[in-house]
Amino acid sequence: MTRDPRRKMVLDDRYELRPVPLAHGGMGEVWEGHDTRLDREVAVKFLRFPSGVHDEQLVRRFVRESRITARLQHPGVPAVFDVGTHQRRPFLVMQRIHGIGVSDLIAEHDELPVGWAAAIAAQVCAVLAAAHRVSLVHRDLKPANLMLEPEGTVKVLDFGLAVALDLNDFSQITRSGQLVGTPAYMAPEQVEAGMSTPQSDLYALGCTLHQMLTGRQLFTGSTAYTTMSKQVSETPPSVRADRPDAPDELADLVLQLLAKKPED
Repeated sequence: MTRDPRRKMVLDDRYELRPVPLAHGGMGEVWEGHDTRLDREVAVKFLRFPSGVHDEQLVRRFVRESRITARLQHPGVPAVFDVGTHQRRPFLVMQRIHGIGVSDLIAEHDELPVGWAAAIAAQVCAVLAAAHRVSLVHRDLKPANLMLEPEGTVKVLDFGLAVALDLNDFSQITRSGQLVGTPAYMAPEQVEAGMSTPQSDLYALGCTLHQMLTGRQLFTGSTAYTTMSKQVSETPPSVRADRPDAPDELADLVLQLLAKKPED
């Protein structure tokens, strides 16, 4: 989205956007805004079209998934306030979250104290349990999508566009250069078949917990293909190789989360 930075963009005569976006990804773009009616901060997420061309199928899915996300009311998920369209691009108005990303926390502290890592993971589990009860799968859980607020609450971000992608969607988006998920956190079944289940979220949580405890990603490679190949075929090491202070029970739990087969 491009516009004159000297002019304020106002959506629906209500939401006033700041000059530059907070973040953007393959299919989403988030702007900081102000709700002029209720005098509160908001975050506004626009749909981005991967090919740059308006896609009615993506628009319909965005609207459907906006409704699903809005029904997921949990303290660990940003609240959805409103939905609309601007210049044929749909947008969501959400709760503005302040805090530090868990990815930034890892970069700052390297490995996190065991208690911190366990507390963050436990809060993420509470969110996933609520989401999975309503058949909502995140599909891109990773440290960059976790925000730690000043009082210690963990928010799980970006449930939006990934909630209802099926195998055909995966193939279509892969052909356009977009992955459904992030290679360093993708479960083997996501890599091999483009299928995501609640167990896929648990695998991603295992990758995230391993990174919080060791300060490094579980599997890396020079290309996305190399990383995904390791997710499928390489046996993960125990976190105790890097964190001998990690309790055996926690190290065993991480390995259980990282089982290659979803049924395990």
